[in-house]
Amino acid sequence: MVKKRQNQKYLFLILMLAILFFLYFIQTCLAQIQWNHVQIHPDINYLKDNKTQDNQSMAHLLDIYQPEDCQSCPVIIYIHGGTWVLGDKGGPSYKAKAFTDNNYIYVSINYRLSPDYQFPAHAYDVAQAFYWIKKNIHNYGGNPEKIFLLGHSAGGHLAALIALDEKYLDKYDLSPSDIAGVIGLDSAAYHLPSLFSAEPENQYLFSWAFGDNPQDWEDASPMNYVREGIIPPPILLLVAGCREVSETVNQAFYKQLQYFGYDASIFYFSNKDHVSIDYDLGKEKDQVFSTLLCWINYILR
Repeated sequence: MVKKRQNQKYLFLILMLAILFFLYFIQTCLAQIQWNHVQIHPDINYLKDNKTQDNQSMAHLLDIYQPEDCQSCPVIIYIHGGTWVLGDKGGPSYKAKAFTDNNYIYVSINYRLSPDYQFPAHAYDVAQAFYWIKKNIHNYGGNPEKIFLLGHSAGGHLAALIALDEKYLDKYDLSPSDIAGVIGLDSAAYHLPSLFSAEPENQYLFSWAFGDNPQDWEDASPMNYVREGIIPPPILLLVAGCREVSETVNQAFYKQLQYFGYDASIFYFSNKDHVSIDYDLGKEKDQVFSTLLCWINYILR
């Protein structure tokens, strides 16, 4: 009787392993089918003399997701978040698939992180990546005149900053008007002092990235570069619910953009939080992605 039960146990384990293997095989096949019309160019170094060490060895790499038969396609550059100290360009995602399904080239970039590097290293890396992409994206079927920046959290801050403070792109003989548009995903960092005072529990992370001098925080705030005399790209602000500082900063940023006559739009999504607004971007029936896509298509009309 005991032997029979042992045999049944072994058969059950074998059956479970077979089912798990089958599910893994099916998932792998579906993933291959899902991406078989997209060519992925991983780990391209956008800074050829990159000799950084340790956790920065991947700092100047980007991935390009190129739709099949892409000719003069618009381009999305994704800039990850992570409080300027965490994160990377990641791998295949809902957003990468959704953009390529709509005939956009999707590029995800890395940049140097704190505490090994302090601001403005992050912003100069984003500007360097933009320069490389603008110069080379035609080789992948992209249109260098239709490049959009999409940033989540800290990435939204960096996207807005290089679009408003001319010094970052000026280094490469470019200007903010060379960017087709900027999309910020729930960034509360358009005015850094407001963010820092609202989240004192993260002060050590903020200090790693920006130091402890309040004037440096002001100098790194995109909101302080909204003024007359520059030609910025259109800006779209997408704001999640349940985060008061994000709503407050985005609303203040939007009002200032409007006051100076900038092309700016803002949308709120109460059913999203700070993480899901980014992670779910591009999922089926995702309202954030459909809003974003409509806005881009309007800009490109």
